[in-house]
Amino acid sequence: MAAGVAIAAALAVDFRLTGSAGRQVLVVALMAVFVGAGAWAASSLTALLLRPSLRRAREVLMEEPDFWGSDREFFAPVRRLMFLGVLQTLVSSSVLLTAYPFALWAGARICGAAGLSAQLAGLWPVFVSGLLVAAVATTVSTFFALFRRRTSRAAARSLAAVLLNAAGLALASLVLDGLRLDPAPGWRQALALCAVASLFMLPRITLSLPVPGFASLVLVAYHCLVLWLICTASAFMEPRLHADGFWALAGAAAIMWAIEWPARLAVRRVRGAPAQPAPVLPDPFPPDHGFPSGPLY
Repeated sequence: MAAGVAIAAALAVDFRLTGSAGRQVLVVALMAVFVGAGAWAASSLTALLLRPSLRRAREVLMEEPDFWGSDREFFAPVRRLMFLGVLQTLVSSSVLLTAYPFALWAGARICGAAGLSAQLAGLWPVFVSGLLVAAVATTVSTFFALFRRRTSRAAARSLAAVLLNAAGLALASLVLDGLRLDPAPGWRQALALCAVASLFMLPRITLSLPVPGFASLVLVAYHCLVLWLICTASAFMEPRLHADGFWALAGAAAIMWAIEWPARLAVRRVRGAPAQPAPVLPDPFPPDHGFPSGPLY
């Protein structure tokens, strides 16, 4: 979370930390605590409100079905579970879009009231800074998950997807005339590309359809929409990512989708890998060795 606050302060407009290096580190740590506490409280409240309904719907679904009842009674738990799943997704997205910016704004105000140097003003700079904190914090937590045995492989695939998307965006800015990044020092441009790739990976979806090629077309269209939203939000970032026209967005989304193909292929292989067979248990009633055995005995 502290890394997200620091990168948001480096890239977002109207979000500045002034003073000595020690005071800036202290401000970043305090704001990270506020943002982490706010995000945790919002997520815990959401889970507390929705978990009983989800558990009840799963319990009803696992009960023995009434084949003699009406279709409405038979499919009611399935419909309820689907509705709760969609509701949980919408609520989680709302928490992401509101909790992080509000907690970041509150942390900046509290730090300013305490005499620490933190300046964050404007609705859209607060919103974009909150999204940057959420995206960068997710990527950094994925990096630290590399050092845990249980999550190392999944974290490596997720981190590879972020890096491949950043490389695809850099390639698109080089080969496409309508996509460009504002002039800036090399480290700021690289930081902006990684931050945009993290934002791009934040609303992640997977899609599998029986029609060959149609899922890829839908995903490219979805990526084009997400990239357009990010380019719109980057108006409050320095350096800014520009996309002139639909074809520049579509070309960039297609290039990023193509370069990310190895990471998606690795995820697909892991999901499609057959489960290990269960070990063969010893026979509790072995045949008597004193008698002949055959197919009829």
